[in-house]
Amino acid sequence: MRRLVIAALLVSIGAIAEEAAIVEEPAKAEVEDSGGHKDWPTLDEWSKGNKLNEGTLTAEFLLGYEYSDLDQVPPDTEAAQGLITRTRVNYQTANFEGFDFRIQAQYVGPISDHYRYTAGGNPNYDVIADPEAFRLHQAYLAYTGYDSRARIGPQEIILDNSRFIGNVGWRLNAQSFNAGSIKNESIENLKLYYAYADSINTILGDIDHARQYHMINGEYKLGESNQISGYAYLQRNDNSAANSKVDTYGLRAWGKNGKISHDAMLALQRDAYYGSLFGEFDINAVDVGAGIEYISGGQGDDQFQTLNGTAHKFNGWADQFLGTGAGLPGGLIDVYGQVSTVVIEKLKLVGVAHYFNTAETTPGGFDGAYGYEFDALAKYPVCKNFDVLAKIAYYVKEDNHIANFTNDETVFWLRGILRF
Repeated sequence: MRRLVIAALLVSIGAIAEEAAIVEEPAKAEVEDSGGHKDWPTLDEWSKGNKLNEGTLTAEFLLGYEYSDLDQVPPDTEAAQGLITRTRVNYQTANFEGFDFRIQAQYVGPISDHYRYTAGGNPNYDVIADPEAFRLHQAYLAYTGYDSRARIGPQEIILDNSRFIGNVGWRLNAQSFNAGSIKNESIENLKLYYAYADSINTILGDIDHARQYHMINGEYKLGESNQISGYAYLQRNDNSAANSKVDTYGLRAWGKNGKISHDAMLALQRDAYYGSLFGEFDINAVDVGAGIEYISGGQGDDQFQTLNGTAHKFNGWADQFLGTGAGLPGGLIDVYGQVSTVVIEKLKLVGVAHYFNTAETTPGGFDGAYGYEFDALAKYPVCKNFDVLAKIAYYVKEDNHIANFTNDETVFWLRGILRF
C-alpha cells in the first residue's frame, strides 16, 4: 500500500510539473517572438476584442441637378444640364494607444451628363466641373498625443476662411491634399499648424503632381470671441516657369462683439497683394452684411494668385473669377452685400449681390466694370439625416471691352443629401 501511495504522489507531482511547463513556456516564447510592447494585444486578442467594431462607419448619398447657361461667343454652346450622384463611405477607427485611421472613399457618377469639363465631357455643352471619378478622398493615419494631432495620407485641409487653402467642398469631387500635417496646442489659446503636401487630388478627379506646398499657420484666441492668425503658404509649381515659386504671407483677424461680426485679411505675394474686409450686423432674426475684396493685377509678379482655396465661396457662385487662382491682369475689386435669415422653423434663406470692377490697368488692357451678380440660396433640413437645398447665380456682364473675359451666365442647383 505504501508503495502505491508513493507512486501516486510521484505521478501527481510529475503531472503538475508538466502542466506548469505547458503554461509557462509558450508565454515566454510569445513575448520574445512578438518583439512588441508587453501591453499590446496579440492579433488573436484584437480579433476577440472586436477592436474594429469599435470604429464608426458612416455613409452619405448626394443627388444633384445643375443647369448652367453661359452666353459665350464663340463658340456658341448649349446650356449644360447634369443629374449627378455622389456616394461617400467613411470609416473611422477607434483610438488605440493614440493612433487612429480614417478612410473615406467616394464615387461621383453622372446619370445625365449633357455637359463638358476640362479635358473631357461633351464639347457641345457649357461647363459643369463634376466629371465621373472614384478615389480615396481621405485615407490618413493619425496620432494624438503631447497636445498635438498629426496626420499622414490624403486629407482635407481648410485653413483660415479657406481663401487660399481649402477643400472646394461645393464641387462633388472636392479637393484633398496628399500630405503630412501636425497641429499643436501646447500653449494656451495658441494653435500652431504645419503641413507639407506633395500633390493635390483635384475637383476634376485627377492628381496634380506639379504643385507642392509648405503650409504654416498660427492662430491665437483673444478673449472669448475674437481671434487673429498669421500664415505662410509656400507653393512650388512645376508646370509654370514664371510661377514656379509663389510664397504667400498674411494676417487675419475675425470675431464677434455683441451683434457685430467682422473678418479682415491681408496678404503679400512677391510684388502682389490682397485685402478683404467683411462686417455683419445681427438684426433680430436677420443678418445683414457687406464686404469688399481687393486682388491686385498687372503683369508678371504683380498678379496675386489665390492658390488652392475654396474659390466658389468668394466672388460670386457663378464662378466667373476662378482665374484668380493663376492671377488676373486687371486684378479684381469685389464689392458685395448679403442678407440671411431663418424662417419657418429651419428654412435658411441667403441673398447676395456683387459688383465687380478691375483693380489695375495694364497697357492696352481693360479698366472698368466686369459686371454684376445676384445669388440666392434656400436650404431646409427635412429630417435629422436628410437636407435639401436650391441655389441660383445670375451674372450680368457690364463692359463689352474685348479684354473683359466674363460673360452673362445663369446657374441653378438643386440637391438632396442623405446621411446615415
